[in-house]
Amino acid sequence: MVELSALTYWVLIISFAKGDTGGLYLAKLDAQAQTLALVEHITEGVNRPIFARFSNDGKQLFVVDNNGDDPKTQFGALAIYSFDAKTGKLTLQGRTSTLGRGSCYVGLAPSNALIANYGSGSVTAIPFNEQGPLEGAVNYEHTGKGADPRRQNKPHAHSFVPSPHGRFALAADLGTDEVTVHPITDGKVQPASSTIKLHPGAGPRHIAFSPDPRLMFVINELDGTLNSYHWNARDGIAKPLDSISTLPADFKGNNTAADIHTHPRKPFVYTSNRGVDSIAITQYDREGKLKLITNIPSGGGHPRGFALTRDGRFMLVANRDANNVVLFTIEGNNPVPVNVGKELQIPMPMCVTTLPIK
Repeated sequence: MVELSALTYWVLIISFAKGDTGGLYLAKLDAQAQTLALVEHITEGVNRPIFARFSNDGKQLFVVDNNGDDPKTQFGALAIYSFDAKTGKLTLQGRTSTLGRGSCYVGLAPSNALIANYGSGSVTAIPFNEQGPLEGAVNYEHTGKGADPRRQNKPHAHSFVPSPHGRFALAADLGTDEVTVHPITDGKVQPASSTIKLHPGAGPRHIAFSPDPRLMFVINELDGTLNSYHWNARDGIAKPLDSISTLPADFKGNNTAADIHTHPRKPFVYTSNRGVDSIAITQYDREGKLKLITNIPSGGGHPRGFALTRDGRFMLVANRDANNVVLFTIEGNNPVPVNVGKELQIPMPMCVTTLPIK
């Protein structure tokens, strides 16, 4: 069930800027006025954060820090904060090693934070509870390479996401053109039990599921394609269905695709393109057939991350090179986001996530 529309949302933005201007930026979105207002800039507990996610109950915030605490290993860190959804107060609960380099993503399975380590080509599952991180993290290293000698000469894990029912964790590896499927049993993430092979040179980056959740979608960074699969939730098996380009037909420049989200109520997938600097809107049917509807300007350069509010009424796009987070609305039966002309100036925004204020 999709939550009822809220009047106000917390908006948490990750800045990858170096020095005092980087860190976490907390803002509020007023749904009626369609305005954004900055509330606080937080630097405690992070060095150079790159990705964040609220827990489903809104009581914790999970932040991946590209710069960890051990210069010798150069591993990243996971910082977990408690979050007071009424006041917006963040309190650091603890930091722990990601056991990998170039940490760039966190997904949340029941009792496990799922970390992708781009630099070392591995994924890590870190146990946690309501007090913060726990001991017992496990790390799984990927092997192999892909067709692109420059970008795919070794593994590059780029996301690690739970399946909708929490029975599996799926790791997209840009370097090997693979998605590995890890069973989760007794609260522990196991070694991969199967592998989904993508077409050579795809560069899988992020994964999303339809609300049903019968369908799975993978956005591919290197060639800008979107793949659809039938998802077998019981066995953790993905059957290929369709693949299309998310780029405008007349686009000729260099481009890398980035983020992906499905609408909670409409059969549409949204993906970001860096190069054409757009949000691509793709329709899907029950059989996973894909149809690109259009691309709209993202409101700035290099839209690395974006978010939909849980009711699907608003989209916020983080344009890294424009140093802004731009507000869009998605209204009625029209799936195309509309730029409302409101934005926040944030240095090097990389990731944005939202939480309704009840």
